[in-house]
Amino acid sequence: MPYLVHGVSRKLQTTPATDLDVETVRHGPLVALVSPTPDEEALPTRANLLQHTRALERVGEHATVVPMRFGVVVPDLDTLANDYLAPQREQLLATLDRLDGHVELRLRGHYDEAKVIAGILRQDPRAAHLHGRTETDAKIELGERIVAGIDARRGADRHHARAALAPYPAAVVDSGTTETLDAFSLSFLVGRTAREPFDRAVDALGEELAPVIGLELVGPVPPFSFVTEEADAWA
Repeated sequence: MPYLVHGVSRKLQTTPATDLDVETVRHGPLVALVSPTPDEEALPTRANLLQHTRALERVGEHATVVPMRFGVVVPDLDTLANDYLAPQREQLLATLDRLDGHVELRLRGHYDEAKVIAGILRQDPRAAHLHGRTETDAKIELGERIVAGIDARRGADRHHARAALAPYPAAVVDSGTTETLDAFSLSFLVGRTAREPFDRAVDALGEELAPVIGLELVGPVPPFSFVTEEADAWA
């Protein structure tokens, strides 16, 4: 029977998330969280993805966990213990030590379209001159200058956000941006004892950046951003 691997933790007192059909596989001080799957390749359906995320969230409420990205499947439990847990025991234990007592929080910044464009028009005389013109060439050039202006501002805003929150996280990962109006997407590994001051710093940053940038703080979430090498090794 193939098994979908959710993540790895230390020995747990109780089996978590039994209502989600999650089992544990012990190997020395490690315990893997798995779910039986009829297929050798787990399909990324909504139900499967929710089960994977919920299992990690349930464990993360009371234990440190190294999450595996969705889709890591082993053919049987012996293979999991002998070919995965045993060879990577020391690396997994070191990662658990590094993550212990921390949570991942994700901060996204999004530009208000009208306000960020207004700022670019104030700073770029050529763009201001083109604004409102109806010729195709003028519209194309204006669009290019606005995109360039947002790109230039994005780097400065990302740097400012990281600097403002630097005293609180143990680590930061820049997740990059995908949309034109994305200002930044940053993942923070924050100690549980630093959560309240971190949240206050985010609130202060949001007041400072408004109304041009709106902030969205998500989490705690499974710390995928801080276990890339482990997840790649398992996959």
